[in-house]
Amino acid sequence: HLWHDRINMEFAEACMQAMLWHRNMYAPVNQFDPYLDSEEYKANADRAIKAYFKGNPVMLGIHKMFPDLFLEQCRQASYYSNLGLFWEVMAPVFFEVSDLYDEGKIKTVPDAMNFLVNGIFAIAGRPIYHHVYTKGECYEVIPKSKGFTWLYEAALPYVEAVFYRTAPFRGTKSYNAQAKQVPSDQKDFHYGVLYADKFPVGSAGIPPTLLMQDMLHFLPPYLQEFYAKRCRNEDDILNQIAVTFQRSMYCVTSAVFQALRTALLYPLDDPNPKHLKANRAFFEAQLDRFCRPEYGIRDAARLRNIQTPNYR
Repeated sequence: HLWHDRINMEFAEACMQAMLWHRNMYAPVNQFDPYLDSEEYKANADRAIKAYFKGNPVMLGIHKMFPDLFLEQCRQASYYSNLGLFWEVMAPVFFEVSDLYDEGKIKTVPDAMNFLVNGIFAIAGRPIYHHVYTKGECYEVIPKSKGFTWLYEAALPYVEAVFYRTAPFRGTKSYNAQAKQVPSDQKDFHYGVLYADKFPVGSAGIPPTLLMQDMLHFLPPYLQEFYAKRCRNEDDILNQIAVTFQRSMYCVTSAVFQALRTALLYPLDDPNPKHLKANRAFFEAQLDRFCRPEYGIRDAARLRNIQTPNYR
């Protein structure tokens, strides 16, 4: 325990908080988030809370005095349930990718992407729900009958909130509003896995630190050999794992792009020029998330704008 030789779940909590804080992801397609504010949800949560605290007059009294206190905890639990059902599907998919790589059946990034796209479509309609079991009874806080699905209520909001947005690592920026180090607009939150700085990993208080520590326990032999020949060997292995993890998440994001394009638009080899133009517009919109043209980042990164005649 003292040497962190254990599985930590801190990053799972950070993912839950990101999805809870960044509301209205993929609205109106995603109905899970607005349902958390509905009267039906509040009534279901209230029944579960009262059943959980049955026979405990102190906690029931606190619940009566501060009705939003445990309701907010219930919303967090609902997102934990959402994430649990999300990873219940994705974990076996990634395990199978690893097994196929070991067997030599997946050799390239496109191979992995195609496998993930097919996997996403195979389980897109799985239900997302939140059932609470207490004192031998089941309370349906979010019943399956609401029709929430894996793709629209879990996967897409997860990618948006965790891959793109999240929040600055604590200790790296001030959360004091007067310091103005944290954006005031939601669209300007670009601290997700795809943008994250890998180099603070290993420092205390940085959520991915414990995630990399967790993955260290399960490194396959070929990655152990790879890291042993790079950089500072085991001295910066958490940072090296973070670099690999971020690259793998770009692969997953590419698979999500292709899945969305397959679901909403046209095949890549479609002979209709208008369809190809629509595909191109879709991909450009996705790439603009990284280029941020409204800030001029796309032009600032062009080589000819960097290596000017007075470059030296």
